[in-house]
Amino acid sequence: MNSFNTDEDTKKILQKYNHCRVKIYTFNQSRYPRINKESLLPVAKDVSYSGENTEAWYPPGHGDIYASFYNSGLLDTFIGEGKEYIFVSNIDNLGATVDLYILNHLMNPPNGKRCEFVMEVTNKTRADVKGGTLTQYEGKLRLVEIAQVPKAHVDEFKSVSKFKIFNTNNLWISLAAVKRLQEQNAIDMEIIVNAKTLDGGLNVIQLETAVGAAIKSFENSLGINVPRSRFLPVKTTSDLLLVMSNLYSLNKKKKTPTLHRYFYKNTDIKL
Repeated sequence: MNSFNTDEDTKKILQKYNHCRVKIYTFNQSRYPRINKESLLPVAKDVSYSGENTEAWYPPGHGDIYASFYNSGLLDTFIGEGKEYIFVSNIDNLGATVDLYILNHLMNPPNGKRCEFVMEVTNKTRADVKGGTLTQYEGKLRLVEIAQVPKAHVDEFKSVSKFKIFNTNNLWISLAAVKRLQEQNAIDMEIIVNAKTLDGGLNVIQLETAVGAAIKSFENSLGINVPRSRFLPVKTTSDLLLVMSNLYSLNKKKKTPTLHRYFYKNTDIKL
């Protein structure tokens, strides 16, 4: 899933893989207008995306995947091909691969009742204090993000001893369930209000959603605690330098970087 900011660049990169036997699909997420914090009106003067209007739009977070995937037609295409589950992950997570053990659990559940939504969580360290965590409320699993926590409770939320796991954003979701909920308009996600300042100094707000927040809308949802190796995000040059270094070797079978056991896991590079 691309935004309007990344779509063209992604298509150029994917041309290199035209000879591969794997079909790579792309689709665009929505484009929402930024809102002036003072007037609470859209910053955009019209619906164009050029000139002064470029900064007036934003992609509304990865929670938009359900609507955009449905609207793209790909959901119906995959269901028509007999596919049952999608594996969703952040594109910068190099540890996110299709795990056949989890897939087998989905297809052959021990209790005979299939899960519609599985979230991979992993043990929290002090480097992960901002990560969302799973809670149970009214008989349903719910994702709580730091942006939703009142300031008075932020330190409590960051506690490694109180909240021991965090969401890796590796998700396994039933295609049939996405179609059913989307057509019933029944996917319920909390709105995250994100304050930003544009280059010209204008204060704006963006209304965003997180893909994992929909967990409460699905039936028989599950959280699975996975090894830390399935969460390896590369967001900065420092992160990239770390996985390119000889602290890691490439697992040729899984095509994922593997940290050598004798190195301390929380190696930190500061440039």
